[in-house]
Parts: sequence; structure tokens; C-alpha cells
Amino acid sequence: MMTPLVTVIIPTYNRKEYLETAIQSVVDQSYKNIEIIVIDDGSTDNYAVSICDKFSNCTYFYKENGGLSSARNYGINLSEGEFIAFLDDDDFWESSKIEKQVKILLENHSVDCVHSSVAVVNEKGELTGSYFGAAQNKIDKRSGYVFWNALGCWVVKSPTPLIRKNVFQSDLLFDETIKVGEDIDFYQRMFYRHKLHYINEPLAFYREHNNTERLSLQLKKYIGIENKMFLNLKKMGIKNPFILHLIAVKLLKKAIKKNNFIYPEAKINISRMHIYFRPDYFLNRYFG
Repeated sequence: MMTPLVTVIIPTYNRKEYLETAIQSVVDQSYKNIEIIVIDDGSTDNYAVSICDKFSNCTYFYKENGGLSSARNYGINLSEGEFIAFLDDDDFWESSKIEKQVKILLENHSVDCVHSSVAVVNEKGELTGSYFGAAQNKIDKRSGYVFWNALGCWVVKSPTPLIRKNVFQSDLLFDETIKVGEDIDFYQRMFYRHKLHYINEPLAFYREHNNTERLSLQLKKYIGIENKMFLNLKKMGIKNPFILHLIAVKLLKKAIKKNNFIYPEAKINISRMHIYFRPDYFLNRYFG
């Protein structure tokens, strides 16, 4: 089997306790042609330098703080690999992850991203018994051209995708203005252009923290992501008004449902006619 170079981008910011575990899980991969790029996104001390120095294929880069999207884009620009993977500094991988994903990409040239389910671990790295991934009756909906079934419903699990580098274009990078939900925006836009392959086994481990202040639990901060997604999809050059209309309808429905769950005392009520007649207008009016 060919062994193209894989670039693994690990952003880190003021969190040193798990970084070495994350890097070690990459070093321990059965697939060996890997470069590891650690992007220090403006941490208050340079803890990552000594950790990176322990690994011969790991390179440390420092940048001013700009957020996760900024750090990932910075790593993409530095990458030399044919394939790119992202790993958060508190997550880690199963040892055969990259080997299995590279094999699929080499055998299926129409597929540009391979993803999988994840196993959930606690702060100590112990399995909790929980998993995130496709339900049994939806496994087939996670592969192929998934844009319409995914829109407003699901995205790939963050530590799992392996992506061809040529996917990343000037209009298909992480939006650095989005501080919460940047994965949702990027992957939905990627789905519009590219096909996926889903491996129905946990190839990564996602660490859940007890800290209730973590961003993924601050649901109110996700308000407005649907409007951002719509605007970014338009910036990608989608001009067909019918397609844009259908996208806006799905995203508006999702935004209203989320808003009314978070704010039951101040629900947004838009008639079905208006949802279908002027979805882009109401997306901007209520969520812009």
C-alpha cells in the first residue's frame, strides 16, 4: 500500500495536562508516515515546547491567540501532507485509525473525507460506556453525498475525520469569526462539495469534562450559527436560487427549534407560510 504523508494538526491553548497523551496516540499509530504539527494558540506559557521535543516527528509552532478556527487554519497552511487530520489536545486516537482511513481514501478516489464514531472517556481517560455516532438505522446515511440529510442535523465527530488536503480552498476553511460551532459550519460546507465514507467503529476517544462551563454546553452561544452557515454557503458560490431557498428553509427551522428550546419563555413563532416564503429574510432578522 502507498504511504502518503498524513499531517495531524493539534491546537493547544493553556491546557497541558492531556497534550502528551494526544501526541502519543498519534505516534503509536500503526500507520507511520505522519507529521505532527502542534499549534500553540497564544498560551500564557510555553509548556508545549518541552512536550513536543519528546517526539521526533512533532513540530511546535506559536501564534497569537485567535481561537480554534484560526489555529486549525494556521496548521493547514503549514501542512505538507496529502491528507490532514485534526486532534484536539484533550482527545486521543485508537492505534489503527489512520491506517484504516488512508486505505479507504486510496481505494476510493471519489471520497474526500473518512470519519467514524467515537468512544467517550472521562477526565481520567477511562471509558464511560457512551458512544457518539450513527444510529444503526442511519449508518448508510453517513457515507456518500450527505449534505441534505446532514444539514442542520449532524456533523462528523471532531477527533475522527481524515481529509484530503485539496479539500481546503480559500472559500472552504474554518471561519475565524465563529468562536463556538466552527465545526458545524465548516463540515456542513464541506458536505456540499465532497463525499464521505463512514466507519462504524470508534476510532477516536472524546474526553468529556465535568466543567459545565465548557463551550459545547453553553447552548446560548450557538444561537446564530445557522445564519452564519447560510451566508458562508452563499460565499462558496452557490447561485441556484432554488437550492439556496431549500437550504435557508432547513436552517431556519433548525434555528427556531433550537431557540425555542433554549428560550421557552420567549419563543419565536413564524407562520409556516413565512418560513417557506422568506426563509433567508427571517434567518437574518432573528439570527443575524
